[in-house]
Amino acid sequence: MIRDELTRKQLSIKHGVSSDRITQWLCLLKLPEEKRKDIVALGDNWDRQVITERELRQERRSIPK
Repeated sequence: MIRDELTRKQLSIKHGVSSDRITQWLCLLKLPEEKRKDIVALGDNWDRQVITERELRQERRSIPK
């Protein structure tokens, strides 16, 4: 986004996803390194849901600001 000076909306169009999905991805990047590694370890599971959006929100709330 920064390098190409794109807005979230422009980035969503470029990748064919919703701007809400871009916001979700950006929020995942704000998680602590350990949590991100745990999520990456889950692998790509497009055919089944491994973790719900609700569970990710709870994880985010548990992070001290």
